Amino acid sequence: MIISQKIVPFFYKQIGSEFQAFVLYLAIGSYFEIEALPELSAFFFNQADEERQHGLKFIRFLVDNDVAVSIPPIPPADSSFKDPESAIKLSLEREINVTKEIHDLVRLAKEEKDFTSDNFLQWFVKEQLEEVTLMDQLLKMVQRAGKEQIMLVEDYLARKGLSKNKEFPKELSMGESSD
Repeated sequence: MIISQKIVPFFYKQIGSEFQAFVLYLAIGSYFEIEALPELSAFFFNQADEERQHGLKFIRFLVDNDVAVSIPPIPPADSSFKDPESAIKLSLEREINVTKEIHDLVRLAKEEKDFTSDNFLQWFVKEQLEEVTLMDQLLKMVQRAGKEQIMLVEDYLARKGLSKNKEFPKELSMGESSD
């Protein structure tokens, strides 16, 4: 193994953190779907998929370094929110926390002179800057629009293609049979 043994348990924790964000974004996407805000719903389902991919990147990195993988339990996430602003505010807080976690991992990799892990983590440093910026901008737009004009945010997401026009996952629908 070429990565530091000391960093491995922190990578396990990060896998859990990435999957926790995945579950949170599924909950937020569901909330927006219930609120009949399909662009915000699709945006958060896409974000959920990104977080899942992040968790898988950590798993792949450990496997590539011949390290057994341990995935911590993921707490449930509630899909009821007071309003769109509170849902997006929670997502921004989550991204800020993940950014701190990634920075702590980078700091540990550097202390351990674990250049392989440090190199791997640099992608996440850049990614987190993008994620925090995106959520911060989305929150500011929702705050500016207010609850009464949330459709302006929907229109913006549709125009910019930020929701990638993904609909609510049909395989989750209970109303249709796949027979």
